Amino acid sequence: ENESKEEWLMYDSDIDVEDLRRRLLDEVWAGAMSGMPAMILDESEIRNADEEELIEIAKRYGML
Repeated sequence: ENESKEEWLMYDSDIDVEDLRRRLLDEVWAGAMSGMPAMILDESEIRNADEEELIEIAKRYGML
C-alpha cells in the first residue's frame, strides 16, 4: 500500500492513467471522510480529467 512514487510512476510516459485516477479519488474520499469535506469537490474534476490534467492534480496533491 505504501509504494513509493517511483514504483508506480517512473516517468510521465509510464503513467497508468486509471491507476493515478483511482489513487486521486481515494485521496479525496479519504480527505472528505476525515473532516475535509471540501475535498470531494475535486471528484468531478478527477473523473473527467485527461492524463495531463491528472498529472497536474496529482502535483497539487503532492503525489508527484
